[in-house]
Amino acid sequence: MEQPADPNNDSSSGGSESQREQLQPREIAQVLSHYDLGVIARIREYRRGSRRAAKLKLDTERGEFLLKRKAATHTRERADAGHLLQAHAAEGGVPIAALFPLRRGGTLLELDGRLYELYRWVPGARFEHDPAQAREAGVALARMHRAFAGLEFAAGMPTGGFSETSAVERSLAQAHAAAAARTTGDDERALLAGFVGSFAQHLARIEKKLVEKGLPLQQVSVCHGDFHPGNTLWFGVTLGAVIDFDSARYESLAAEVANAMLQFSLKHRVGENPDAWQIGLDIDRLHAFSAGYRSVPATVPHAQLAPLLPWLMMSAVVAEAAGPIARDGDFAGIPAVPFLRATSRCVDWISDRTRAISSVFGG
Repeated sequence: MEQPADPNNDSSSGGSESQREQLQPREIAQVLSHYDLGVIARIREYRRGSRRAAKLKLDTERGEFLLKRKAATHTRERADAGHLLQAHAAEGGVPIAALFPLRRGGTLLELDGRLYELYRWVPGARFEHDPAQAREAGVALARMHRAFAGLEFAAGMPTGGFSETSAVERSLAQAHAAAAARTTGDDERALLAGFVGSFAQHLARIEKKLVEKGLPLQQVSVCHGDFHPGNTLWFGVTLGAVIDFDSARYESLAAEVANAMLQFSLKHRVGENPDAWQIGLDIDRLHAFSAGYRSVPATVPHAQLAPLLPWLMMSAVVAEAAGPIARDGDFAGIPAVPFLRATSRCVDWISDRTRAISSVFGG
C-alpha cells in the first residue's frame, strides 16, 4: 500500500517500466525555456511514482528541481485547483514541496496540450514507521483540513471515493474479471471467486454500518485525496513535505482520516510474497496518528468521525486492492490471488476490532 516517496507522485506506480512515460529532448528544451533556472548542470530521469507522469531531476544554477509532466488525463482545471490547494496548505502550516514559477508568472505550464509543473527538490527520506512520525502526519492532515475548510473548486475536482461502496463493488467486479483472465487452473479460479465473494459480503455490511453511523449526513469537503506515507518526506521525525495533490477531491473528512490512519499504522510489509506479510495495524502508530489529528482544533467533531473509521478503513483496503487489479490483472506485478488473500486477512483483522479502533479516536 505504500509507495516510494516522490514529490509529485500521482499514485499509480505499478506496471511495466517499459511503459513509463518519458520526456523527449526537444520537449525538455521547450519546457525549460519557460523557467529562469540559469545554467543547467545535469538532467536525469526520475523513475519513481506513476509511470503515466514523466519526471526529471534537474541540477541547476538555481538549485535542484523536479520537473513533472502530468498524466495525459489530468485537466487544466484540476491542475489549477491542485496548485491552489498547495498554497492553502502552506498557509495553514503544512510543509509542502514548493512550486517554482514560470518566467511569465504562474506555476502551471500548458504546452502543446500537455501540462507541466516544476518543484523545488525536497531531499527528505521515506517514512520510517516511527510513532513520532505518525503523530506528525496526523497533525499535518488536521491542519490541511482546517486550511481547506469552506474552499470550493467545483470545476476542477471530482467527488467521492471509496466511501461509495457501490463504486468499490464495481471495481471489485472488474478486478475479478481481469484477474480471472490471467489465472490458470480451477483451484486458483475458485480461490479468486471466494475472495471476491467474501469482499462483497463485507461491503454489504460496511454499507449498512456506514448508513447507521451517519455517513450520509456528513458534508463533503475538499480533501488531499491520497494522504499516505509514500506522499510524505521526512527529516528524522520532522515532516519535510506533504506531496502529490493530484488526487484532491470532494469527500467526507471521515474517509480521508480513516484511510490516513490505516496507511500510517499498517504493519510494515517486506518483500513481494503477500503470504509472508505481517497483517493488521501497529497500535502505537494508530494511537499516535489519532493523537496528532485530535491535537488540532476540529473541523468536524471527532465524535462524529470515530464510529465511521473502521468501516471506512475496510472499504479502503478493498478499494486499494481492486483498482490496480482491475486495471492490470495483478497488483504491481504480484499475482492477484496471494495479494487478495493478504487483503482478506487485513479486512478480517479490522472487522474483528471495530470498537477498539473507534475508541482510539475517542468514539
